[in-house]
Amino acid sequence: MPRKSRKEMNSKFLHIMIQGINREYIFNKDKDIKAFLKILKEKIKKMDLCIIAYCIMNNHAHFLVYTEDIKLVSKLMKMVNTSYAIYYNKNKERCGYVFRDRFKSEEILSQKHLVSCIHYIHNNPVKAKMCLNQSEYKYSSYNEYKIKQYLINKNKVIEILNQYKVDIDMMLNKSTETYKFIDDIEPRNRTIIKISVLEEFCKEKNIENINELRYDKNNLKEIATIMNKEYNFTQKEIAEVIGISRLKIHRIIHL
Repeated sequence: MPRKSRKEMNSKFLHIMIQGINREYIFNKDKDIKAFLKILKEKIKKMDLCIIAYCIMNNHAHFLVYTEDIKLVSKLMKMVNTSYAIYYNKNKERCGYVFRDRFKSEEILSQKHLVSCIHYIHNNPVKAKMCLNQSEYKYSSYNEYKIKQYLINKNKVIEILNQYKVDIDMMLNKSTETYKFIDDIEPRNRTIIKISVLEEFCKEKNIENINELRYDKNNLKEIATIMNKEYNFTQKEIAEVIGISRLKIHRIIHL
């Protein structure tokens, strides 16, 4: 799944994931989750975006967002993450980064992909064995469609989804489609993705082979950063697929 510029994405739906730095439990208490949701609600009011589904877990959160202007997503997440980091550091009497990176995202390109993504998000706490059913978990959008809305604008979501012939029952019932977000992908498939991302990058930059890339400091830094920040590949994985030392990757990423 080669990386695309967020400005060039064709889909109006984006699946977003944010995670605590070092996988720390940054949403460990009810008050922290409520604070994050409040921040998100306040920030999203100022933008032409619609949250279709969400789930806040202990150390990460998932969102499915609809927007006509994909550039707004980066702007929103920057504001939300910054505001929450200020809140979190103040309350925990700490300093430094709170989130692992800005966020991870992937575009949703079909009706089946859309429905299975919504189920995947709502099913996170069930998969983590925090509850038996999606309806038992209070910090996801599942019950907002059934009981009371807070972050979800149900009427607006229905209007959007009707365009794709998706109704509320379809999106809340268990999907038969298999869906995996980038962090869930098996090692064998991660290798395929690494090679695909690298090949696509070389093609875009008119680089004929990987050997040429190894001695091109600027492009090497760019692809290493993309693979590390956008795809969550470790420095060791990046070094192996490019064929250079992990120390060199570490140095070039932190230049």
